[in-house]
Amino acid sequence: MSRPLVRLRALAAAGAAAALVVGTAACGDDSESDADISWWHIQNNDPMLSTWEDMANEWSEDSGLSFDIQPIENQAFKDRMGTAAQSGEVPDLFQTWGGGVLAQQVEAGLVQDLTGKLDDCIDNINPIALEPYTIDGKLYGVPFDAGVVGFWYNKDLFAQAGIDAPPTTWAEFLDDVQALKDAGIAPIALAGGEPWTAHYYWAYLAMRLAGLDGLEAGAEAGDFSGEGFVKAGEMFAELVAMDPFQEGFEATSFGGPDGQSAHMGSGTTAMSLMGQWAPNSMATEAGNDGLGDALGFFPFPTVEGGPGTTTEYLGGGNGFAVGADAPEEIFDFLCYINQPEQMARGVEDGPFTTVAADPASLGVEMAPGVQMVVDAMGSATGVQLYLDQEYPPAVGGAIVEATSGLIVGELSPEEMVQMINEAWAEEA
Repeated sequence: MSRPLVRLRALAAAGAAAALVVGTAACGDDSESDADISWWHIQNNDPMLSTWEDMANEWSEDSGLSFDIQPIENQAFKDRMGTAAQSGEVPDLFQTWGGGVLAQQVEAGLVQDLTGKLDDCIDNINPIALEPYTIDGKLYGVPFDAGVVGFWYNKDLFAQAGIDAPPTTWAEFLDDVQALKDAGIAPIALAGGEPWTAHYYWAYLAMRLAGLDGLEAGAEAGDFSGEGFVKAGEMFAELVAMDPFQEGFEATSFGGPDGQSAHMGSGTTAMSLMGQWAPNSMATEAGNDGLGDALGFFPFPTVEGGPGTTTEYLGGGNGFAVGADAPEEIFDFLCYINQPEQMARGVEDGPFTTVAADPASLGVEMAPGVQMVVDAMGSATGVQLYLDQEYPPAVGGAIVEATSGLIVGELSPEEMVQMINEAWAEEA
């Protein structure tokens, strides 16, 4: 599958998985088999946990159909979906980030072609946001959120370290990391226990060193042996050697009271490389209103000698795919949640970065963090889908695993690339 000109992973949240049965046909004794529609999503914290449930309840009152809703933590969802896909039985409605994972589900006959089935609402959605879910000219997913990954930072901690402005080059970034350490401030929050959070670093360095064209060429050849990919590992290893992460990061989760988000939200670390969902997660996990005016955002820096620019982002969105055996009424529900008034609730409660074709029509004010991402997207000259979603699952998984191996010193940059290439070879 060729890479779209502009590409729009994962709205990460934390908490225990839960099952909620909603709808007028549901009752306390209902089980998953009793419900008409099974729905797995990863907004397993309020406000969106309750907002999705409310929307399902509202639609159920009119349709008479009940839902079995299972909000599942991000990594647990991926693991569970992998098992479900292998069994050939997937939920009626489930989270997707598009890309290579969705393409494999399409090839396996696990999801429905949505082309022409959403005529009542498809025009409400920005066509660019549909691209990661479009395979061979057919639509297999519907987005509800889209954005980019960048560095969220604490302006107050930067000031304490004597840093006047965010870095624009990798050399400046390393200098700032050292300045923060010298000031007794943990420079970077990282969920080492969830390696998907770390793969952003290698992915971005590869983007800056090889460029988007080089990344695409490497994927088409199934070979990341080029100098840029090895160099990306070397530069990331250089950062790791500076000991820039919070104490105990190796076992830290993304969510939870001691997770990556909580460290940022409570002001104990200065930076976090993360997507559009970060500000809301910071506030939720830290149990406060977030960093307020101290919150800032800057793009991943450039690397000297590399073709990549700060206007080229790693990013993606969140969407839903429909299982092959789902009832046709589900198309009506998808259109229900993509009406302007429901999209507005997502912006206010999510807070999601809207995929509305006309954001102004929603009539809502975006949260400051969301606006920062919207501004970044407005200046973007290219957006590369998260690598663990862009490529086939085995390759994306190898990138995440290899990144983790590099961080803990089990793999060299060359061995990291070799591991990824072996995964590519198995896909050939």
